[in-house]
Amino acid sequence: MSPKSLASVQNFLRHLSTERRLSSHTASSYRIDLESLAAFCDKQKIGGWRDIDGNTVRTFAAAEHRRGISPRSIQRRLSAVRSFFAFLLREGVIATNPGVGIQAPKAKKRLPSTLDADQMAKLLEFRADSTLAVRDKAIMELFYSSGLRLANW
Repeated sequence: MSPKSLASVQNFLRHLSTERRLSSHTASSYRIDLESLAAFCDKQKIGGWRDIDGNTVRTFAAAEHRRGISPRSIQRRLSAVRSFFAFLLREGVIATNPGVGIQAPKAKKRLPSTLDADQMAKLLEFRADSTLAVRDKAIMELFYSSGLRLANW
Protein backbone atom coordinates (compact mmCIF):
# COMPACT_ATOMS: atom_id res chain seq x y z
CA MET A 1 0.00 0.00 0.00
CA SER A 2 1.11 3.52 -0.65
CA PRO A 3 2.25 5.72 2.23
CA LYS A 4 -0.79 7.93 1.63
CA SER A 5 -3.07 4.90 1.98
CA LEU A 6 -1.39 3.89 5.22
CA ALA A 7 -1.74 7.46 6.51
CA SER A 8 -5.50 7.06 6.06
CA VAL A 9 -5.40 4.22 8.58
CA GLN A 10 -3.69 6.49 11.12
CA ASN A 11 -6.30 9.20 10.50
CA PHE A 12 -9.05 6.63 11.03
CA LEU A 13 -7.53 5.41 14.30
CA ARG A 14 -7.28 9.01 15.50
CA HIS A 15 -10.94 9.44 14.53
CA LEU A 16 -11.87 6.37 16.60
CA SER A 17 -10.19 7.64 19.73
CA THR A 18 -11.05 11.34 19.52
CA GLU A 19 -14.40 11.65 17.75
CA ARG A 20 -16.02 8.29 18.45
CA ARG A 21 -14.28 7.88 21.82
CA LEU A 22 -13.84 4.13 21.42
CA SER A 23 -11.61 2.31 23.89
CA SER A 24 -7.91 1.97 23.24
CA HIS A 25 -8.43 -1.82 23.02
CA THR A 26 -10.91 -1.40 20.17
CA ALA A 27 -8.59 1.00 18.34
CA SER A 28 -5.68 -1.41 18.82
CA SER A 29 -7.73 -4.34 17.50
CA TYR A 30 -8.90 -2.30 14.51
CA ARG A 31 -5.27 -1.29 13.80
CA ILE A 32 -4.25 -4.97 13.73
CA ASP A 33 -7.23 -5.81 11.50
CA LEU A 34 -6.45 -3.03 9.03
CA GLU A 35 -2.76 -3.96 8.99
CA SER A 36 -3.87 -7.46 8.06
CA LEU A 37 -5.98 -6.02 5.23
CA ALA A 38 -3.05 -3.88 4.06
CA ALA A 39 -0.74 -6.94 4.06
CA PHE A 40 -3.34 -8.87 2.06
CA CYS A 41 -3.57 -5.98 -0.43
CA ASP A 42 0.22 -5.91 -0.77
CA LYS A 43 0.22 -9.61 -1.64
CA GLN A 44 -2.53 -8.99 -4.19
CA LYS A 45 -0.63 -5.99 -5.65
CA ILE A 46 -3.45 -3.60 -4.73
CA GLY A 47 -2.04 -0.09 -4.52
CA GLY A 48 -4.74 1.92 -2.77
CA TRP A 49 -8.08 1.85 -1.03
CA ARG A 50 -9.91 2.96 -4.19
CA ASP A 51 -8.82 -0.27 -5.88
CA ILE A 52 -10.67 -2.46 -3.38
CA ASP A 53 -14.12 -3.77 -4.25
CA GLY A 54 -16.55 -6.13 -2.57
CA ASN A 55 -14.94 -9.15 -4.16
CA THR A 56 -11.56 -8.15 -2.69
CA VAL A 57 -13.06 -7.86 0.80
CA ARG A 58 -14.78 -11.23 0.38
CA THR A 59 -11.48 -12.79 -0.79
CA PHE A 60 -9.73 -11.22 2.22
CA ALA A 61 -12.27 -12.78 4.62
CA ALA A 62 -11.90 -16.17 2.91
CA ALA A 63 -8.10 -15.94 3.10
CA GLU A 64 -8.30 -15.17 6.82
CA HIS A 65 -10.58 -18.18 7.28
CA ARG A 66 -8.11 -20.42 5.41
CA ARG A 67 -5.33 -19.12 7.68
CA GLY A 68 -7.26 -20.49 10.65
CA ILE A 69 -8.51 -17.18 12.05
CA SER A 70 -11.61 -17.78 14.17
CA PRO A 71 -15.03 -16.73 12.84
CA ARG A 72 -15.37 -14.18 15.68
CA SER A 73 -12.07 -12.58 14.72
CA ILE A 74 -13.10 -12.47 11.06
CA GLN A 75 -16.37 -10.82 12.11
CA ARG A 76 -14.38 -8.17 13.97
CA ARG A 77 -12.03 -7.70 11.02
CA LEU A 78 -14.95 -7.16 8.68
CA SER A 79 -16.44 -4.72 11.17
CA ALA A 80 -13.15 -2.81 11.18
CA VAL A 81 -13.08 -2.84 7.37
CA ARG A 82 -16.67 -1.57 7.12
CA SER A 83 -16.02 1.19 9.64
CA PHE A 84 -12.77 2.17 7.94
CA PHE A 85 -14.36 2.37 4.50
CA ALA A 86 -17.33 4.30 5.93
CA PHE A 87 -14.76 6.77 7.26
CA LEU A 88 -13.03 6.96 3.86
CA LEU A 89 -16.42 7.46 2.19
CA ARG A 90 -17.24 10.29 4.58
CA GLU A 91 -13.84 11.88 3.90
CA GLY A 92 -14.42 11.65 0.14
CA VAL A 93 -11.52 9.28 -0.49
CA ILE A 94 -13.71 6.53 -2.01
CA ALA A 95 -17.11 6.51 -3.74
CA THR A 96 -18.63 3.34 -2.22
CA ASN A 97 -18.06 1.13 0.81
CA PRO A 98 -16.87 -2.27 -0.48
CA GLY A 99 -17.36 -3.88 2.94
CA VAL A 100 -21.14 -3.47 2.97
CA GLY A 101 -22.96 -6.75 2.49
CA ILE A 102 -19.95 -9.00 3.10
CA GLN A 103 -20.80 -11.62 5.70
CA ALA A 104 -18.36 -13.42 7.95
CA PRO A 105 -18.56 -17.12 8.72
CA LYS A 106 -20.98 -17.94 11.50
CA ALA A 107 -19.40 -18.24 14.93
CA LYS A 108 -20.32 -21.19 17.10
CA LYS A 109 -22.48 -20.28 20.06
CA ARG A 110 -20.98 -21.28 23.36
CA LEU A 111 -23.23 -22.75 26.01
CA PRO A 112 -22.85 -21.36 29.50
CA SER A 113 -21.23 -23.59 32.08
CA THR A 114 -23.58 -24.98 34.69
CA LEU A 115 -23.40 -26.28 38.22
CA ASP A 116 -24.06 -29.95 38.85
CA ALA A 117 -26.45 -31.07 41.63
CA ASP A 118 -23.65 -31.57 44.18
CA GLN A 119 -22.22 -28.10 43.58
CA MET A 120 -25.68 -26.56 43.90
CA ALA A 121 -26.37 -28.48 47.14
CA LYS A 122 -23.08 -27.20 48.58
CA LEU A 123 -23.98 -23.64 47.51
CA LEU A 124 -27.35 -23.86 49.26
CA GLU A 125 -25.86 -25.13 52.56
CA PHE A 126 -25.59 -21.63 54.03
CA ARG A 127 -27.80 -20.73 57.00
CA ALA A 128 -30.67 -18.45 56.18
CA ASP A 129 -31.05 -16.35 59.32
CA SER A 130 -32.55 -13.24 57.78
CA THR A 131 -35.49 -12.62 55.47
CA LEU A 132 -33.14 -11.59 52.67
CA ALA A 133 -31.06 -14.76 53.07
CA VAL A 134 -34.22 -16.92 52.87
CA ARG A 135 -35.28 -14.99 49.78
CA ASP A 136 -31.86 -15.37 48.13
CA LYS A 137 -31.78 -19.10 48.88
CA ALA A 138 -35.28 -19.51 47.40
CA ILE A 139 -34.31 -17.56 44.27
CA MET A 140 -31.19 -19.68 43.75
CA GLU A 141 -33.20 -22.87 44.21
CA LEU A 142 -35.82 -21.63 41.74
CA PHE A 143 -33.22 -20.66 39.13
CA TYR A 144 -31.44 -24.00 39.42
CA SER A 145 -34.48 -26.28 39.53
CA SER A 146 -36.28 -24.54 36.65
CA GLY A 147 -33.23 -23.94 34.45
CA LEU A 148 -33.69 -20.17 34.50
CA ARG A 149 -30.72 -17.90 33.91
CA LEU A 150 -30.25 -14.39 35.17
CA ALA A 151 -30.24 -13.19 31.53
CA ASN A 152 -33.90 -14.24 31.25
CA TRP A 153 -34.91 -11.55 33.74
